[in-house]
Amino acid sequence: MRHCVTLTLLCVILFPYFLSSQNGCPGCSTNLPPLPADTIYLSEAPDGEAGVFYEEDISFRLPKTTTPVNATDPGTPAGLNINKITIISLVGLPPGLSWEANQMEFNPDNETDGCVRFCGTPLQPGLYDVQVFVTAEVLVVNQSTSFSFPIYIAPSSSVNAGFAMTNNSGCGSVTVEFENNVPSAGQDGFSYLWDFGNGFQSLSENPPPVTYDEPGVYEVNYEATVDTAGYTLTTVHVLATGCGDTSIPPIFNGAPDLYLKIKNPDGDIIFQTSPVNNAPVPFAFTVNLPLEEGNYELEVRDDDTFGSETCGTVNFNRTTTGTLASGSLEVALDIIHPVTTIQTTDTVRVYELPEQPLVEPAPDVQACSGESVLLTANYDDNLQWYRDTTLLFGENFPELMTNEPGNYWVSYTSPDGCKVESDEVSFTLLPLPAPPAFFNDKNLLRVNEPSLLPTNHELQWLVNGVAVPGANGLEFCITEPGTQLYTLLVTDLDSGCKREYSLGATYDPDFDCLTPVGEALSDLDVIVYPNPADQFISVVLPSESLGQDYSIRLVDLLGQVHDFQGQTSLIQTKLSLDCSAFPAGVYFLVIEINGRKFTQKLILE
Repeated sequence: MRHCVTLTLLCVILFPYFLSSQNGCPGCSTNLPPLPADTIYLSEAPDGEAGVFYEEDISFRLPKTTTPVNATDPGTPAGLNINKITIISLVGLPPGLSWEANQMEFNPDNETDGCVRFCGTPLQPGLYDVQVFVTAEVLVVNQSTSFSFPIYIAPSSSVNAGFAMTNNSGCGSVTVEFENNVPSAGQDGFSYLWDFGNGFQSLSENPPPVTYDEPGVYEVNYEATVDTAGYTLTTVHVLATGCGDTSIPPIFNGAPDLYLKIKNPDGDIIFQTSPVNNAPVPFAFTVNLPLEEGNYELEVRDDDTFGSETCGTVNFNRTTTGTLASGSLEVALDIIHPVTTIQTTDTVRVYELPEQPLVEPAPDVQACSGESVLLTANYDDNLQWYRDTTLLFGENFPELMTNEPGNYWVSYTSPDGCKVESDEVSFTLLPLPAPPAFFNDKNLLRVNEPSLLPTNHELQWLVNGVAVPGANGLEFCITEPGTQLYTLLVTDLDSGCKREYSLGATYDPDFDCLTPVGEALSDLDVIVYPNPADQFISVVLPSESLGQDYSIRLVDLLGQVHDFQGQTSLIQTKLSLDCSAFPAGVYFLVIEINGRKFTQKLILE
């Protein structure tokens, strides 16, 4: 015998990704930890960053049987083999990402491991709930389902020599955090200038976050000045001097043997060179002496055989420039003051947030049970419809026809990846009136239970689909020969919802429902008990009915007639009726004696 098994398979079943075609991210590799052979596993999707190229793989293992599915979904029977798992589609990826799986159809007997690669540049940050749609075949049943997994895309960032930015790209409005890459660490000599491109500037080392709330491209300019190296006297150039050495005759006034002495502002000698024999003038002395604030004294001397003599003394400070002279001495100083300036530029991009989608009709829509409503969005593409929190797979067009109640909304994603959502539209189904069931009583069509009709209602009788003018009551008399299709349409005037009931009936020429016949039994003393009943009922008829022809029938709410013939026994004027063969429900007991009729509602339990 064939068994049909329905699986809720794979709200827990994993995985991935099959749209209409591959999307150009080949080469994924399967990398699984040690796992049982029959299990469900999906590795986590690595985080990404908006504006940064993303290429990551995730791996999965699909189940061979329903046993691991049962562990998380007890409604799925365990121990059944899964014949095939097919990946149908994937929706909700971060805009800008594509994907490619190693395969889309799996035969769990042979292979259950797979992988998928995501690649591309995500456009906007966010926590994306990616929906995966799959089908699983168990025995003869294909069951479609979906599940989701998250991919987190962090806000964009930018790093350069001067500073770093976080969340420098977004939709509508972004608040950017700045990090100074040239920190002072509390040391003097650092100064900063920030120009954020939106009219605001800052001299702070670490400025607060800046909000950009208008679409546009903003150029951020940064300048850091590092003045921490101080002043250094690197070289003393002796350009001229009146000093000269006495030489061996007949050569007189040879080149001097020059050396330097430098005193700090306190008068202490802090630098002195060794004599340079026969120093050619001009001559340069390498010094590399750090200078503080204050006046320094530089003396140039000539080292002679019989002692030394001064060639001249000059004063200077760390900002001295040009040539210094003292008598015949002329010197020039090389004083350096290295200042580092870092200038960098980066960009903040704020994309225009699209207008919110509009859905019509709104905000509340009502329809009668079984009817559909057409919802329309004011965008042509890049749409996704939702009902409550459920993504409606394949519903990406401006129009959505639905007959399921719920709160409907639509999202639109712009080419820049900016997503906006409509307000919710509440769709409610109104209940239909109860079917206005009726039965044929000797050419007279009668409503079984008028109390089931709406409080505020309208009735219309139809014959073969054509409304009969003025036929708006609880009864309709058949006058047309032959068999016709009779319909009663009830309209709930409060909701506008309609319901109809039809019955084929044949005109009986032996009865004329337009002419009253005899005295109604309802005016006589007829007793039916118990009511409600569960098996037997007793019917007590008036004594004058003895010896007369009679019939007893049960009519259900659908107008079906059940005859008691062969099930009754007459004990004087008391009849005992066995109702055990009839299902529980509401019936009408119809008794006819010599053309007179008695009708009473009967409840069987």
